[in-house]
Amino acid sequence: MQTKTLIGLIVFLGYPFLLMLLPLDLMLGEVGMWLLLLVMILWIYLVEKRTIASIGWKKLTVKTVFGGLGLGLVLFILFGVSNVVIQAIGLELNQEIAEMISSKSIPVLFLLVLRAAVVEEVLYRAYAFERINELTKSKWIAGLVPLIMFMLVHLSWGIGHLLFIFIGGGLLTLMYVSKRSLALNIIAHFTVDVIALAVLPMMLGS
Repeated sequence: MQTKTLIGLIVFLGYPFLLMLLPLDLMLGEVGMWLLLLVMILWIYLVEKRTIASIGWKKLTVKTVFGGLGLGLVLFILFGVSNVVIQAIGLELNQEIAEMISSKSIPVLFLLVLRAAVVEEVLYRAYAFERINELTKSKWIAGLVPLIMFMLVHLSWGIGHLLFIFIGGGLLTLMYVSKRSLALNIIAHFTVDVIALAVLPMMLGS
């Protein structure tokens, strides 16, 4: 089982970096990430002989929904604070990527946010944490390694954006470690991204 776990971690955490190296447009990249999710689920069931309960999936409750919404609002506040800090200290932001995303239609933005919330939380919080924790018996290593990988995947957004990635990703990691609820993390991630993309055009305009 340890060999299968290690192979899964290497392949799945390395896959987003492979996509970054390929000359794919935005939508093909998104399709590639949804494909990753499908392969991960098949791997869990067919190769590891487990279920998605092994990566923190629990029955969705009203408490989970409102908890996720609340955490998402907290993350958005941190997003605003971190942007003020970023501008104050003059860190680099990739304006081109932000403008490209904000120019997309509402349906496309919804799909972008949904993919980020679902796939990134499954990969970087639930699957990576559970499997690394299983291998190392260390919650610190299991939390920090996926967080670092999560930051590196967003490196093209600019050094400044990594500040929020570190804070937001770290908070989502702590929440997952505390509650072990994949649904809670997905809702929180979706909430902060929806709000952020809704105000992004206004931020760029200013």
